[in-house]
Amino acid sequence: MKKVLIIDTGGTISQKPDASGTLVPSVTSYIDQVPNIEKLADLSFTEMERIDSTDMTTEYRAAIATEIYKHHHEYDGFVVLHGTDTMADTACALTYMIQNLGKPIVVTGAQLPIFSPGPDGINNLYYSVEAATRDIGETVICFGDRIMRGTRAIKENTHGFNAFSSPRLTPVGELGVTLRLLDHRIKRFKGNPVLFTDFDTDIIYLQQTSGSTANCMEHLIKANLSAMVIGGFGTGNIQTRLIDSMKKFSEKGIPMVIATVCHKGSTMLAQYSVGQAASDAGAIEAKDLTRHATVQKLMYACGKVKKDFSLLSPKDKKELVYSIFKTPVAYDMAEIDE
Repeated sequence: MKKVLIIDTGGTISQKPDASGTLVPSVTSYIDQVPNIEKLADLSFTEMERIDSTDMTTEYRAAIATEIYKHHHEYDGFVVLHGTDTMADTACALTYMIQNLGKPIVVTGAQLPIFSPGPDGINNLYYSVEAATRDIGETVICFGDRIMRGTRAIKENTHGFNAFSSPRLTPVGELGVTLRLLDHRIKRFKGNPVLFTDFDTDIIYLQQTSGSTANCMEHLIKANLSAMVIGGFGTGNIQTRLIDSMKKFSEKGIPMVIATVCHKGSTMLAQYSVGQAASDAGAIEAKDLTRHATVQKLMYACGKVKKDFSLLSPKDKKELVYSIFKTPVAYDMAEIDE
């Protein structure tokens, strides 16, 4: 029987209503609510502080990655119980924090507390443990009736039990009468895991507002940011009124990455003049990375440069960040065109 470590960080799955009826993190054990789960694997548990995932931090994600790394020889797979609101961000972060593991890291949670009538968390947790025993060698989100590559998943529904989708890549597994894995998943392999948790968190995601005349970028120039992700319209188009501010960021050696706000497709900055102008101002495109993956990967890339290449000039640091960002990790993006 395979050995699986369940790491509990909280989220809706373990919450209970307080006196006013508002859901808050609880300390009640709930694994035994899942029938026959003990027949799937030899289970062990790590109970971390239970939080609402809205309050998830990079430091907490680093603690999760470190826990997995510390025990990677002891277990065949890992399940991370997590709130849904920032689950996609954590799945992305874990992909970059612990690379070359060769075993499944399965992130899951629930839309309803497991103590509520008709909870979805029972199925999510059961199938996540099963997925952690199967032929998967990557970080995935297991939720509803699908298993999705962690860097490709987004939360798309606040009420439905299929809360997550993978609009830019077909799910790597399907859940129904049986658990079925698809061929484009990363399969188990004998890995030599590398842990890197020194992400640079001085990064912001800025969403353009159509019709607005406010220019937050002018204020952010003074904020000592390490990098910026900008939500581009369509194929990565940026309003002309922001270009001068982007040039100022570029002159300071601050990396800028443009991710499309669309759920499907990819950035193509050269397609329109309003995208090409952003490229000329010094930004690069995220191609088909999700917003979540773009932010976490940029934190990773900036962290690598900040830690190992601190003596470089700002311009050289920016180019090195771009080089690291463009390098695919665990098939997180389609091939980048130079």
